[in-house]
Amino acid sequence: MLHRWVKWVLLGSVLVLATATPVSMAQAPSAVSLYSIWIRLSLRGLNQNEIESLMRNMDAASIAQVKQRLRNTVIGNLATKKVRERFLSSRDSDDLNSVLSTIETELRFAALQSDDEVKLMIRDRFGIPLGRL
Repeated sequence: MLHRWVKWVLLGSVLVLATATPVSMAQAPSAVSLYSIWIRLSLRGLNQNEIESLMRNMDAASIAQVKQRLRNTVIGNLATKKVRERFLSSRDSDDLNSVLSTIETELRFAALQSDDEVKLMIRDRFGIPLGRL
């Protein structure tokens, strides 16, 4: 009788321990990076100048790293969307406007509308002149 009781207690303990989550882990806040903050603010509609104004007390090197990561993300997204091929194969103004709209949308989502460096990267990588952006 005692042997059965011990088995049930051990089985119950193992089951409880296997499914339980420690309270400290469940309540611990996750670390939020500057990149995540920038993206959240840009998705809320803030532009680059407004976000930089909010982050003016942050480390300049960290903000520069975030902006470089955002630039690389924009370039990668545009490459995935085959912007160069679409630009080179554009036959009329509607095709060209579609390409430019894609670029403007990517810049707006990353909140890099006034970033000259990303525009130079787009010109160098995709061959789209700066005057058209």
